[in-house]
Amino acid sequence: SALSFRSLRPTCMPVGVALRGLLCARASGRGKWRQVRRTAFSSDESPSPRLPSPPSWPAPMGHIVREEVVYSRYLTVFDREVEFAKEDAGDPNTSGGNVDGGEPIRIKYDIVGHPKSSFQFAVVFPFHPSTPDRPAEVTLIREYIQGANAMGYSLPTGSFDAQKHGSLLDVAKDEMAEEARLEGGAMLPLMKDEAHAGFIESKWCANRFKPFLCVDPSESTSPPARDVEEFSIQIERMGLDELRRVMYGGNMMVPSIIGAQMALDYLEGAGMLAARGVEGGKGG
Repeated sequence: SALSFRSLRPTCMPVGVALRGLLCARASGRGKWRQVRRTAFSSDESPSPRLPSPPSWPAPMGHIVREEVVYSRYLTVFDREVEFAKEDAGDPNTSGGNVDGGEPIRIKYDIVGHPKSSFQFAVVFPFHPSTPDRPAEVTLIREYIQGANAMGYSLPTGSFDAQKHGSLLDVAKDEMAEEARLEGGAMLPLMKDEAHAGFIESKWCANRFKPFLCVDPSESTSPPARDVEEFSIQIERMGLDELRRVMYGGNMMVPSIIGAQMALDYLEGAGMLAARGVEGGKGG
């Protein structure tokens, strides 16, 4: 019978260990999941080029002595062991985070990411400047958030695909067309350092993202088809006061909050925003 996540009790075991058990349980039944062939390497080897290792940027602090893939579908889970040299291995109870030396230590970590997307994604802020009869607005999407099992807000967001994207700028354009049904406009990167790898998604996630601003896009005449998991997408165009309520209301994705705040800062600096409080409410 199909394995139900609802039947699993909460556990405090590491993610990698829990997933190993889950994979073995599924493999023993008739389900569609298959146990992932582990891609392991030691300090003298390199990971499989078919499934790249999470990058270290700007420079590695620890020495990766072992890494293996324990699960891969939409996300990939890496079981990684890192050795820290004497000069980086201070006592966690006395050093206060300072590098004060000690014996080399090895620590095992669970890391997740999207190796098939080169661990990169883009977030785009579609901005509609004010007109004589309408205040400035932004287009958001509202969709199903699987981690919360509920609807939530985000900016158009998508992963890099080497087969169709030359850069994250291309990703931003494609996702705006696919998710928000918008095209054209002036697309601007919001990170000043173009050589930077991007914002890291979270401490234990190897994915990084770059935010973009698109000024004055128009409705797409022939939008691309959406993926099946995007069945729930709703497009909402709203004023900037309403946007701020959404940003700080707890139901918006953190990368989208960062992208929105950077876009608002840029627009304010460029003199493209009205004074706060008179920007208008939610648009139709």
